Amino acid sequence: MSWEARWQAGQTPWDLGGSPPVLEARAESLPGGRVLVPGCGAGWDVLTLARPDREVVGLDLSPTARRLFERIRAERGIPPERARVETGDFFSFEPEAPFDLVFDYTFFCALPPERREAWAEKMYRLLRPGGTLITLVFPVREPKWPPRGCDPEAGPPFPVHPDLYRAHLAPFFEEEEMSKVTHSAPGREGKEWWGRWRRREAVARRG
Repeated sequence: MSWEARWQAGQTPWDLGGSPPVLEARAESLPGGRVLVPGCGAGWDVLTLARPDREVVGLDLSPTARRLFERIRAERGIPPERARVETGDFFSFEPEAPFDLVFDYTFFCALPPERREAWAEKMYRLLRPGGTLITLVFPVREPKWPPRGCDPEAGPPFPVHPDLYRAHLAPFFEEEEMSKVTHSAPGREGKEWWGRWRRREAVARRG
């Protein structure tokens, strides 16, 4: 079943009906400027990140999810120039300008494992040099990756681990923080880590 079909059928168990508590707590302290939320669904995180000093863009494959976002945004009185959702594919998305901040939650874990390297490269291209990538790592499975974190039969969502993100992001980003989340939504306790990364000026050599 496609993502759009799931939204049309209301089969969206990943949708919390709001943002994760850790984002609610940290949103104010994150950088301003242009912000991207890939795989945003109904755009709860787009709305949470919206501030006068930010232009927040959500991206999702589902037109149904976008329409839901637009209704919620109107109810909250947030202007479109501050927060909007576009329908499109992350890997072919070409913005008019680079972003200062990208927030990834339940997007990386929804991708087929073979797309992860392309995901990291795309994140690098989407952010300006020195820009910030936030990865809310979920669903974390112990023992640490590898090998089970790459099980192609396990998702989506595919189980992940902070080391999996490190393996893919290290050439493109400097790790600034990776900490276990202590306050999560019900059912997600102990399965989330907060990662913060700074985009390198140039791609580092592997090995």
